[in-house]
Amino acid sequence: MRRAYKLTALASIVLALLGSVAVGFANLGPGRYNDFTFGRVVYSGSTDFWNWRGGTRWAVDFPSSDENIIRMLRQQTNLRINEPQAVEITDPALFEIPFLYILEVGYLEWSQTEADILKEYLLRGGFLMVDDFHGSREWEVWQSQIRKVFPDLTIEDVPMDHPVFHCYYDFNEYPQIPSTGSLRRGRTFERDGVYPRCRGIFDDQGRLMVLINWNTDIGDGWEWAGTTSYYYPREYAESAYKLGVNYAIYAMTH
Repeated sequence: MRRAYKLTALASIVLALLGSVAVGFANLGPGRYNDFTFGRVVYSGSTDFWNWRGGTRWAVDFPSSDENIIRMLRQQTNLRINEPQAVEITDPALFEIPFLYILEVGYLEWSQTEADILKEYLLRGGFLMVDDFHGSREWEVWQSQIRKVFPDLTIEDVPMDHPVFHCYYDFNEYPQIPSTGSLRRGRTFERDGVYPRCRGIFDDQGRLMVLINWNTDIGDGWEWAGTTSYYYPREYAESAYKLGVNYAIYAMTH
């Protein structure tokens, strides 16, 4: 089921987004029509040093990253924006959330049940942004998991003339947003992920369903932009926010 929207752009100082959106969403139930909800995907993953320290990979940068991008959207738009949520794939509330965000997918392990639900969500109009995974080994893990969802669909490079890069801000090249850890080491990449890549999975109508940000860390740009405890270069933070704006607009209008 496709969504229909009416969009009016607003001018603003830094991050104008959009004026009004008349919407539906992919579900036939009590979806929050005309609302934008940012949903962070909660998942189980393989055990590694992060887990041993008491952390969970899905929660990296949480909740400050999510709160910061939502705060910016609220300040600069008249979209009705709900509080960001952390949601499991098996939660029925998933189908009321138009925009999903998942990161650190180099440690992801989906069950086939989760994969089947995510497939239905995406084919019914949902959008998944993938972020913050790096290098060839993590790509192999991610590919093995997304193949559970779409075993037959191709993962393609998203060309720079695609609307996702021009629906509000214009990007001539895809930026690499470094993590704070990389910056401390005097570089912008992690592991062997030297060059940033933006890839995607499209539905049969050409809609971008899964937007894969590989060898970049947009979430760190959101998280650290407003902090005084660590200096994060403004150029990277601005690029991260502008990408987030474009991604939100694309997800809500396609």
